[in-house]
Amino acid sequence: MKRGRIDHMLRIGRAAGRTAEGGRARFWALLAATAVVAVTLCSLVATAATWEGREQRGAARVPTLAEHGHQASALWSRYWDSYQGRQFTVVVIAPLTKDAPLPPGVARWPAPGEVLLSPALAEGPASEDFTHRYGTSVGTVSAEGLASPGERLAYVRPTTAMLGTARMEGITGYGGPGPVFGDLRIVGPRSSMMAVIGVLLGLPALGLAAAAARMGAAGRDRRDALLHTLGAGRAARAWMDIGAAVRPVCIGAALAALFTVPFLLVDVQLPWIDYTLYATDLRRVGVTLAAAVAVSAVGMLGLILLLRPAAARKGASTRPRAAGSGLLRLLALGSCPAFLVLALTSRSFGAQRSAAAYLFAVVGVWVTLPWVIGWAASWISGRAAKSPHHSGAPARLIAARTTAARPGMVVRLVAAMIIAIGVIGQTQIITSLLFARSGDEEQLNSAQGRSMALVQTSATRLTDAFTAALPEGAHTVAIGTGDIQPDGSSASRVLQAPCSGLRALRLPCPPAGQEAKVPYGELDKRLRVSGYQTFGQTPAAVRTGPVSAINRAEGLQAVVFTDIDKPMDIPAVKRAAHLYLSVKALTEPVAEDGAKSFTVGYQSRWIPFLGTIGTLVLLTAMALAALSEFLRFSQTLAPLTVLTGRSQVFHTTAFWCLGVPLLGAGAVGAFVHVVLVQPVTGGESGATLSWNLITAVLTATGLLAAAATAAGGSTAARRALTWRPRAD
Repeated sequence: MKRGRIDHMLRIGRAAGRTAEGGRARFWALLAATAVVAVTLCSLVATAATWEGREQRGAARVPTLAEHGHQASALWSRYWDSYQGRQFTVVVIAPLTKDAPLPPGVARWPAPGEVLLSPALAEGPASEDFTHRYGTSVGTVSAEGLASPGERLAYVRPTTAMLGTARMEGITGYGGPGPVFGDLRIVGPRSSMMAVIGVLLGLPALGLAAAAARMGAAGRDRRDALLHTLGAGRAARAWMDIGAAVRPVCIGAALAALFTVPFLLVDVQLPWIDYTLYATDLRRVGVTLAAAVAVSAVGMLGLILLLRPAAARKGASTRPRAAGSGLLRLLALGSCPAFLVLALTSRSFGAQRSAAAYLFAVVGVWVTLPWVIGWAASWISGRAAKSPHHSGAPARLIAARTTAARPGMVVRLVAAMIIAIGVIGQTQIITSLLFARSGDEEQLNSAQGRSMALVQTSATRLTDAFTAALPEGAHTVAIGTGDIQPDGSSASRVLQAPCSGLRALRLPCPPAGQEAKVPYGELDKRLRVSGYQTFGQTPAAVRTGPVSAINRAEGLQAVVFTDIDKPMDIPAVKRAAHLYLSVKALTEPVAEDGAKSFTVGYQSRWIPFLGTIGTLVLLTAMALAALSEFLRFSQTLAPLTVLTGRSQVFHTTAFWCLGVPLLGAGAVGAFVHVVLVQPVTGGESGATLSWNLITAVLTATGLLAAAATAAGGSTAARRALTWRPRAD
């Protein structure tokens, strides 16, 4: 096709788009859909860039361990610390030579007893006392030394007195194959985040794009059929469609590009989930981000062409084709049950493959389910239209014949709602699954959870300086593993302390050299949490004696506690352990008992965050789909005013054409969701199905169906009053 002719077709399409039925609404719909698709693609690019940048910076700070025969330039070690359940790494480092290399992000060597904190720790809660917990804070670690700007990390240089209190390794530099630490040990794989974004943002974006592409489709389909009859070829009609859509699509892409620009200039902290995007990482993939915006525009135009109706063959019947025709529809009808079976049997593939297969199957079910519902509605309506029962009910007859002839109408109407049910349902299930594998948040926030802490150190007994630095009213009791029993049974737990400490836990004080057995059920309930009871529900052996290591091979383990209803100053205990016991002393509150990581719970906040955004996108798609159907519905039914003279027929027809498909789709969507979640529910670490959510979905579906019926009927009735025959 010649360039001049292409320009001519583009101009005709642009003019037709402005004057078409619902043309203004479709303009804004295409603009919004393109912007959302572009932002979604940019999110995937940004995610990949963030992971790559994090891995590069994390690898650059990994120490190179001194091999045998090589002179070490520094001593290095690290351990975990935490607050409010959030783990972070504390690196202990001390130079051995004057030219010892500095870790990335560290401008100078701190003096003995000084500490460098990441900005996230330096600006942390005052109650945690990070600036004094490990020594004296004298500066911050720059962004080059952090996996991400919001990473929590501390570099500690111990005093000479504390240097020998823990085993440290000699290093010669950084960027070697040493131990990975910090966020690289906490953050999950890139593929998981990409999959979550693809499901929670990609599916809604696809639903919105499809709704916008087919908005006002009835009028365009009639125009397309007319042009085909007049001899216009497929290419000419395609260029006209592009001309009608290219302006809003380009504007939408431009808005998405403008939205992305601030993320390239400054670090942006995302709300609620407390994660900061590093602008340097995104600037590195600026060209890729621009390409993603361009791809979104081209893809949107391609989707518009893909969803055009197929041209009628010469001499073919003008009667509507059967609902089962069409390649896409046939593929959907065949693949939807296959996806459902795959989801239900995905457990048999192994842990990692099972998760990937399940997610793939779930996406497949929700994408293809609208086609199944459209086909089922068309088949049922076709049979109903032939029933004598409808001969005296014109509204039901009109609705049945319309639905039977136009299954695509039902697909467009329910697609966004079906995907919304899938996104909302999977958001709840995945969040529930992650929280089941996270720590007990209720215990974390309880006073009881802050009244006891477990201190572990390589020292054999507590020092007087440590005891003096403890908060007022604190007691200490050593815990550990006793010797293997003569009969070969497993070792039991042992509790040992002076009488004052034992009485504070309501334990007996046996004479020196003897021990008392205390049943598991009579122990303080703080000692019965999962991380403290590695011995099962066996009795405890209570001894009177100093707070010293029960088993020297394990080092000293002791609980520091106050009364059960009196919260203890946990940061003060951590500071005392670090400064007066061991430079690597681990202090863990009973609320963070170590059995489950709270990190999983914090990371799970991405799910409702992205799910909420996706739901808002789907609500927009639902509104656009409903508006499109209202316009088509009112235009189609307006001539009935000549035949009936009553407006009731419009409301009744709206109920059967709009309300009933929405009600049916909501019920089917809720049922399919319940079936899909069966492989991941149940068990201690399984997800929990929320029946309250199912009830809310069904209630919202009913309200939406009622609103669609009222709006569709009222719109058709109003338009009927002003309807006049015109050229179509």
